[in-house]
Amino acid sequence: MLFPISGPMPVNNEVNTTGKQECASCSKKIKDRYLLKALDLYWHEDCLKCACCDCRLGEVGSTLFTRANLILCKRDYLRLFGTTGYCSACAKMIPAFEMVMRARGNVYHLECFACQQCNHRFCVGDKFYLCENKILCEYDYEERMVFANMAFHSQYNMNHLKRSTHFPVPTDDGSSGYGSPDSL
Repeated sequence: MLFPISGPMPVNNEVNTTGKQECASCSKKIKDRYLLKALDLYWHEDCLKCACCDCRLGEVGSTLFTRANLILCKRDYLRLFGTTGYCSACAKMIPAFEMVMRARGNVYHLECFACQQCNHRFCVGDKFYLCENKILCEYDYEERMVFANMAFHSQYNMNHLKRSTHFPVPTDDGSSGYGSPDSL
Protein backbone atom coordinates (compact mmCIF):
# COMPACT_ATOMS: atom_id res chain seq x y z
CA MET A 1 0.00 0.00 0.00
CA LEU A 2 1.02 3.59 -0.60
CA PHE A 3 1.30 5.94 2.37
CA PRO A 4 2.20 9.62 2.67
CA ILE A 5 5.18 10.82 4.65
CA SER A 6 4.63 14.05 6.56
CA GLY A 7 7.82 15.91 7.06
CA PRO A 8 10.41 16.71 7.72
CA MET A 9 8.53 18.84 10.18
CA PRO A 10 9.89 20.76 13.11
CA VAL A 11 9.47 19.31 16.55
CA ASN A 12 7.28 21.96 18.15
CA ASN A 13 4.28 22.23 20.41
CA GLU A 14 1.82 21.37 17.63
CA VAL A 15 3.35 17.93 17.05
CA ASN A 16 4.99 17.40 20.38
CA THR A 17 2.10 17.92 22.82
CA THR A 18 3.09 15.32 25.44
CA GLY A 19 6.84 15.78 25.51
CA LYS A 20 9.32 14.20 23.13
CA GLN A 21 7.93 11.73 20.56
CA GLU A 22 9.26 8.18 20.47
CA CYS A 23 10.72 6.88 17.20
CA ALA A 24 8.79 3.91 15.77
CA SER A 25 12.03 2.31 14.60
CA CYS A 26 14.60 2.70 17.39
CA SER A 27 12.16 3.43 20.26
CA LYS A 28 14.32 6.36 21.39
CA LYS A 29 12.94 9.81 22.09
CA ILE A 30 13.16 12.13 19.11
CA LYS A 31 15.34 15.03 20.26
CA ASP A 32 16.29 16.12 16.73
CA ARG A 33 15.14 19.39 15.29
CA TYR A 34 12.99 17.57 12.70
CA LEU A 35 10.98 14.37 12.65
CA LEU A 36 8.91 12.43 10.11
CA LYS A 37 5.38 11.18 10.48
CA ALA A 38 4.37 8.10 8.50
CA LEU A 39 1.86 5.32 9.11
CA ASP A 40 0.54 7.46 11.99
CA LEU A 41 3.89 7.01 13.77
CA TYR A 42 6.85 9.32 14.36
CA TRP A 43 10.37 8.62 13.09
CA HIS A 44 13.88 10.06 13.22
CA GLU A 45 14.86 11.20 9.74
CA ASP A 46 17.65 8.58 9.80
CA CYS A 47 15.35 5.77 11.01
CA LEU A 48 12.65 5.84 8.31
CA LYS A 49 14.46 3.78 5.66
CA CYS A 50 13.63 1.39 2.86
CA ALA A 51 13.95 -2.22 4.02
CA CYS A 52 15.74 -3.18 0.78
CA CYS A 53 18.10 -0.41 -0.26
CA ASP A 54 18.36 1.44 3.07
CA CYS A 55 17.65 4.82 1.46
CA ARG A 56 16.23 7.52 3.71
CA LEU A 57 12.57 7.70 2.68
CA GLY A 58 12.18 11.32 3.73
CA GLU A 59 14.81 12.26 1.14
CA VAL A 60 13.54 10.26 -1.85
CA GLY A 61 9.97 11.47 -1.91
CA SER A 62 6.82 12.09 0.01
CA THR A 63 5.49 8.52 -0.09
CA LEU A 64 6.41 5.07 1.07
CA PHE A 65 5.03 1.64 0.31
CA THR A 66 4.32 -1.25 2.65
CA ARG A 67 3.77 -4.89 1.86
CA ALA A 68 4.59 -8.12 3.66
CA ASN A 69 5.55 -6.08 6.76
CA LEU A 70 8.21 -4.21 4.77
CA ILE A 71 8.57 -0.46 4.44
CA LEU A 72 9.83 0.26 0.93
CA CYS A 73 10.72 3.08 -1.41
CA LYS A 74 8.80 3.25 -4.69
CA ARG A 75 11.61 1.75 -6.76
CA ASP A 76 12.01 -1.33 -4.53
CA TYR A 77 8.27 -1.79 -4.16
CA LEU A 78 7.84 -1.86 -7.93
CA ARG A 79 10.92 -4.05 -8.38
CA LEU A 80 9.61 -6.61 -5.90
CA PHE A 81 5.86 -6.45 -6.45
CA GLY A 82 5.23 -4.50 -9.65
CA THR A 83 4.39 -6.02 -13.00
CA THR A 84 6.73 -5.98 -15.95
CA GLY A 85 5.71 -5.46 -19.53
CA TYR A 86 7.16 -5.34 -23.02
CA CYS A 87 8.10 -2.34 -25.13
CA SER A 88 5.82 -1.87 -28.15
CA ALA A 89 8.77 -0.69 -30.26
CA CYS A 90 11.62 -3.10 -29.46
CA ALA A 91 9.61 -5.94 -27.82
CA LYS A 92 12.15 -6.14 -24.97
CA MET A 93 11.08 -6.39 -21.32
CA ILE A 94 10.43 -3.21 -19.35
CA PRO A 95 11.12 -3.61 -15.61
CA ALA A 96 8.26 -2.44 -13.40
CA PHE A 97 10.35 0.34 -11.81
CA GLU A 98 11.50 1.89 -15.10
CA MET A 99 10.05 5.15 -16.42
CA VAL A 100 8.01 4.65 -19.59
CA MET A 101 6.08 6.54 -22.24
CA ARG A 102 2.55 5.51 -23.15
CA ALA A 103 0.46 6.04 -26.27
CA ARG A 104 -3.04 4.55 -26.20
CA GLY A 105 -2.50 0.98 -24.96
CA ASN A 106 1.17 0.87 -25.96
CA VAL A 107 4.09 1.18 -23.54
CA TYR A 108 7.63 2.20 -24.57
CA HIS A 109 11.11 2.50 -23.05
CA LEU A 110 12.00 6.19 -22.93
CA GLU A 111 14.78 5.61 -25.47
CA CYS A 112 12.39 3.73 -27.81
CA PHE A 113 9.80 6.52 -27.87
CA ALA A 114 10.88 7.97 -31.22
CA CYS A 115 9.54 8.16 -34.77
CA GLN A 116 9.73 4.64 -36.13
CA GLN A 117 10.26 5.97 -39.66
CA CYS A 118 13.12 8.47 -39.22
CA ASN A 119 14.17 7.80 -35.55
CA HIS A 120 13.53 11.42 -34.53
CA ARG A 121 13.49 11.62 -30.71
CA PHE A 122 10.55 13.60 -29.41
CA CYS A 123 10.89 16.59 -27.09
CA VAL A 124 8.26 17.86 -24.68
CA GLY A 125 5.46 19.40 -26.74
CA ASP A 126 6.28 17.62 -30.01
CA LYS A 127 3.33 16.17 -31.86
CA PHE A 128 3.41 12.48 -32.61
CA TYR A 129 0.95 10.13 -34.24
CA LEU A 130 0.15 6.49 -33.70
CA CYS A 131 -0.52 5.08 -37.15
CA GLU A 132 -0.97 1.34 -37.66
CA ASN A 133 0.50 0.91 -34.15
CA LYS A 134 3.70 2.79 -35.07
CA ILE A 135 4.82 6.10 -33.61
CA LEU A 136 5.40 8.72 -36.30
CA CYS A 137 6.57 12.32 -36.20
CA GLU A 138 4.34 14.92 -37.77
CA TYR A 139 6.35 15.06 -41.01
CA ASP A 140 6.35 11.28 -41.58
CA TYR A 141 2.68 11.00 -40.67
CA GLU A 142 1.71 13.72 -43.16
CA GLU A 143 3.94 12.14 -45.82
CA ARG A 144 2.29 8.76 -45.24
CA MET A 145 -1.17 10.34 -45.49
CA VAL A 146 -0.26 12.08 -48.78
CA PHE A 147 0.94 8.81 -50.32
CA ALA A 148 -2.07 6.92 -48.99
CA ASN A 149 -4.34 9.60 -50.43
CA MET A 150 -2.54 9.45 -53.80
CA ALA A 151 -2.80 5.66 -53.88
CA PHE A 152 -6.50 5.80 -53.03
CA HIS A 153 -7.23 8.43 -55.68
CA SER A 154 -5.15 6.72 -58.37
CA GLN A 155 -6.98 3.44 -57.68
CA TYR A 156 -10.28 5.33 -57.70
CA ASN A 157 -9.36 7.05 -60.99
CA MET A 158 -8.36 3.73 -62.60
CA ASN A 159 -11.64 2.11 -61.57
CA HIS A 160 -13.56 5.16 -62.75
CA LEU A 161 -11.77 5.06 -66.13
CA LYS A 162 -12.46 1.35 -66.54
CA ARG A 163 -16.17 1.91 -65.90
CA SER A 164 -16.51 5.00 -68.07
CA THR A 165 -14.41 3.88 -71.04
CA HIS A 166 -16.51 2.78 -73.99
CA PHE A 167 -14.78 0.25 -76.15
CA PRO A 168 -16.21 0.16 -79.69
CA VAL A 169 -17.94 -3.00 -80.74
CA PRO A 170 -17.34 -4.02 -84.38
CA THR A 171 -20.50 -4.07 -86.45
CA ASP A 172 -21.51 -6.47 -89.20
CA ASP A 173 -21.18 -3.78 -91.85
CA GLY A 174 -17.39 -3.56 -91.34
CA SER A 175 -17.43 -0.12 -89.80
CA SER A 176 -15.41 0.67 -86.73
CA GLY A 177 -18.45 1.50 -84.68
CA TYR A 178 -17.55 5.19 -84.32
CA GLY A 179 -19.99 6.41 -86.86
CA SER A 180 -20.90 5.71 -90.43
CA PRO A 181 -18.18 4.61 -92.85
CA ASP A 182 -18.75 7.64 -94.97
CA SER A 183 -18.26 10.13 -92.12
CA LEU A 184 -14.55 10.23 -92.71
